[in-house]
Amino acid sequence: MGVCSLARAVVVVSAAVALGALPAAAQNVTFSTSGALTGGSGNTTCLSNTCTVGGFSVTFVNDASTSYLAPTLVDLGQFSTAFTPGTGSAGSTALTGVSFALTINQTAPTPGSNSFSGTVTGSLAYNPSSSSLAWMPSSTTFTIGQTVYTLVTDNSGNIRIQAPTTEGGNPNPTSVKADVATTTSALPEPATLLLLAPGLAGLGVVARRRRTTK
Repeated sequence: MGVCSLARAVVVVSAAVALGALPAAAQNVTFSTSGALTGGSGNTTCLSNTCTVGGFSVTFVNDASTSYLAPTLVDLGQFSTAFTPGTGSAGSTALTGVSFALTINQTAPTPGSNSFSGTVTGSLAYNPSSSSLAWMPSSTTFTIGQTVYTLVTDNSGNIRIQAPTTEGGNPNPTSVKADVATTTSALPEPATLLLLAPGLAGLGVVARRRRTTK
């Protein structure tokens, strides 16, 4: 291999390494959420985004429009459980026939919406408090434009909902969280540009040498 060919190969490799060091996008993502609890069977009734049974209520509190610098962990809203009367008690009480859909309405970087949906099953108890209640979304990841939302779940892919407690936890919130990232590429950071510059300059030198030796 000639000297020029070797130099050109080294420069190309250097440029490729520099390009591979370009960072993933850090981009503002703006959205709000809207949750809907529906259905209900047996003694469970759902009305206006609240389901009730045997003195228990389960409500979803939406997240107002908020901007985040992705990638990051975000709050999508909260399930809130309560028991009335707070001085009473109730054994294991099941919610039945309940469905829940959580819609994300994104305004930036690209407008759009998408939903996580699934069933809410299990029981709540109060004084002493216990819960087997969980939301079981049918899917835990979706995209809006180039933004990827991934729910934070337990090992079964579910979100456990806490029971109200007598120690200041009536009502008791359970946050729904997700990892948010974008698939776009960011402009190189200054340090990366310094790494990339010698490789690009070297390509120019090799090209000039080839022209002068012809």
